[in-house]
Amino acid sequence: MRRGVRNGFATVAVVVAAGGVGGCELADSGTNVVNGKTLFVERCSSCHVLARADAKGTTGPNLDQAFQRARQDGFGQSTFEGIVHQQILNPAINPQRDPKSGDPGPKMPADLVTGEDAEDVAAYVAQAAARGGKDTGALAQVGGGGPEGTAKAEGGVLEIPADESGQLFFTFADATAPAGQLSIRTPNPAPVPHNIALEGGGVDEEGPVVQNGDVSEIDVDVDAGEYTFYCSVEGHREAGMEGTLTVK
Repeated sequence: MRRGVRNGFATVAVVVAAGGVGGCELADSGTNVVNGKTLFVERCSSCHVLARADAKGTTGPNLDQAFQRARQDGFGQSTFEGIVHQQILNPAINPQRDPKSGDPGPKMPADLVTGEDAEDVAAYVAQAAARGGKDTGALAQVGGGGPEGTAKAEGGVLEIPADESGQLFFTFADATAPAGQLSIRTPNPAPVPHNIALEGGGVDEEGPVVQNGDVSEIDVDVDAGEYTFYCSVEGHREAGMEGTLTVK
């Protein structure tokens, strides 16, 4: 999915003029937007911003911004749906560039979703992008949430799981542990890759990046003080995947 209706995301006006709206439309009958949102949260929210899905990714285009002008100009659901579906089927180079290297951003993986799932994701994004407000009904039950509570070390092990839906947060907001040797474990049940990393007080450790039920783990020696645990996968920390470890 590329960026900005005016800034590289296959501008709606250009698509309509070049190929006709009909070439980009999908029939809206039979799509399942609840399934679409579920899959978007699991597989797309780590890269894209989409407010209604509480998606805060930083490495891919902001989908609310991408469709804002087109929605204001009155383009309809089927047009948006067709554009998103085509981008899923034929991923384009991400025009966002690394601010340091100037290299283009990562290309969206091919076959991230396929078949009816791809149509469902397209339908949900088309419905949600640049609309403001919050999802209601069954859609409101998908995703959401956020880190809550404090993880506490037991027996020299501190477990800080990643969110099972694939959103960019750990399940705990912060953590506590006694000084000394400590193993920090992050089970990641989601298909979105994550790891555990810790910095502060002379510590700078990163665990392996894992997904689909594997566990990222680091072993550290910590003194009393405050540390920051985070995910070091590009864009995840910036999106809020971090917390404070207090060692007493």
